Amino acid sequence: MKDIRNKIMAPCMTLLAASVAMTSTGSLMADSKTIDIPSTSEGTERVYCVGSVSKVYVSAAAMQLADQGKLDIDAPLTDYIPDFKMADPRYKDITVRMLMNHTSGIMGTRYSELCLYGDDTAISNDEFIKGFEIQRLKADPGEYSAYCNDGFELLRIVIENVSGMSYTDYVVKNIAGKIGRSNTGTGLNVQDREDKADLYRGGLPLDYEYCLELGAGGIYSTASDVAEFGSAFWKGDNRLLSESAKNEMASRWTSDTDEYKDGSGLGWDYVEELAYSKQGVKVLGKGGDINNMHASLLVAPDNEISVSVLSSGGSSMYNSFVAGKLMDIALEEQGIEITPEAPMDVTIEDKIPEDFKQYEGYYSIGSMTGSGIGNVTFSEDTMTVVTESVLTKETAKYKYTTSGGFVEVDDNGRIRKNQTVVFFEKGSDGKVYIKGEQSMSMPGLGDYIRKQYFGEKMEAFEASPEALDSWTQMSGTPWVLVNDRYSSTNYDSPFMAMKASEDMPGYMMISLSAGSRVVKIEDQMSLKAFQTMPSSTNRDLCDAILTPDGTLSLSIGSEYKPVATLPELTADVREVELKTKDASWYRISDDMAFKTISVERPENSTICIYNKYFELLYTTHVTNAKNELDLPEGGYIVFLGEDGGRVKISG
Repeated sequence: MKDIRNKIMAPCMTLLAASVAMTSTGSLMADSKTIDIPSTSEGTERVYCVGSVSKVYVSAAAMQLADQGKLDIDAPLTDYIPDFKMADPRYKDITVRMLMNHTSGIMGTRYSELCLYGDDTAISNDEFIKGFEIQRLKADPGEYSAYCNDGFELLRIVIENVSGMSYTDYVVKNIAGKIGRSNTGTGLNVQDREDKADLYRGGLPLDYEYCLELGAGGIYSTASDVAEFGSAFWKGDNRLLSESAKNEMASRWTSDTDEYKDGSGLGWDYVEELAYSKQGVKVLGKGGDINNMHASLLVAPDNEISVSVLSSGGSSMYNSFVAGKLMDIALEEQGIEITPEAPMDVTIEDKIPEDFKQYEGYYSIGSMTGSGIGNVTFSEDTMTVVTESVLTKETAKYKYTTSGGFVEVDDNGRIRKNQTVVFFEKGSDGKVYIKGEQSMSMPGLGDYIRKQYFGEKMEAFEASPEALDSWTQMSGTPWVLVNDRYSSTNYDSPFMAMKASEDMPGYMMISLSAGSRVVKIEDQMSLKAFQTMPSSTNRDLCDAILTPDGTLSLSIGSEYKPVATLPELTADVREVELKTKDASWYRISDDMAFKTISVERPENSTICIYNKYFELLYTTHVTNAKNELDLPEGGYIVFLGEDGGRVKISG
């Protein structure tokens, strides 16, 4: 088995030696019949952020402490973080285990100051914990699993409180040290390394990106280090954890066999996959993404295979396809042939049963990255779903099948190549959900089938006339992010828009860089998330409050102001005073359009320019960015920095 492990780790390193060439190298690897490819030397490996693969690391740390009798994962979170409080009494029922399997009921992710360019300044534990005081829970703790980054950052604080060590020191000593690796750390101890991966946008080099939610996404490592970490989960390997702890991590969060619910283990995205399990192979998997770096880790504990693919650019989905191909090749060497899971076999019926009329209506339709409002209607033989979001309106048509579900068809009535089959489900509480499976084909990489709950029937209700009028007036108004740190990656896409639903008065659609959301008008000053879908479609929900000064404050920590209230950048503006976590925004005046200005700025500052379509045109996070700035017509410019700093403008 040692030979297979070496072969698996070698191509991982080859893939990462030049991440820019990952696609062509990855395709060659996927098509190859062997994996006997020379590895790069350890000295030429690059350090990447592994994103959410970090969740497996912090979960392993928790299970180490449990193995030592220092941590009870079924004890209340408040036993280990006494200051943790929420605006919801149910928070006392959250256990440490629930942080690891995404069942805590916590809304999702605090995006403010999550990832920074060229800056490894993290917020304090106290500040992070305090942010929960204004949040409520979206579900009873333990009710269902929906992806939750904040839970793993709380877990990181638990590790520190129990061990008495900083999390970075804990990882270096008790994770990397115990598996004999020296290239693994966190976003707090990699800044001085010269072997960090290069980052690019549009062919231009970027400042390095630091993820400062260390438990949720802040591990930095090389491909070979990550693959070695994965090998610590092989059966019989007790370098990090006992067999019982590893088995605990590799167990699905629920005994419920509903395949449309998340398949999370402790830290792992999934702990069983049909294509492998039908061949008697257990595979654990975790993907990770930050803005500019991506990761995938696959481990077959019983077959002693660990595959790690890290990249600059792309996405964890691409990485997981490559990792899956490498896993399949390694299993083939053991005489195990993996056949991809096939899409559901469907046969179209001529008519839709009358019973389905009860499911007509409006639904919150979503994915893990966004949502809109979908109008579901039935004719004699076709289900039509018209889904509207802030910026788009799309129509999909479905035909009834012998399976009791509906398959999406094209305009000619043919089943689409990337097949989608959906089902309606009515819960014991009367709520109606849509669940389904979608098959996706990635040329040269393979096929993938995703199953989840992604729709929930909306209830009509009457918001007060005053509240409805107040929020409807804001429909279509763009907003800008104002309270993030100067180095935040959130300023790559800092605009937000809202749209009132005409068909379902009382509901608003919000478009954020983190995805679109549907919320309910609570009163003149507040919006509230309402979804209860039992899957990761329900990740990253947020409530919003309109403050007296016109700022929209989201429960995830971000604040926005209307574009219409921004001052104009005119020729008279010669200096901009910078303020900590208080962006200085300007609309570019008509007189300044197409002109070039020169700027002098302090070290801890950022300038970004956007066109009238809200697209980023210029950022000082491009390495050696020029100080002469071309101003677009109808665009926007933001100056970011710290108290006492000033930007001087000339030209």
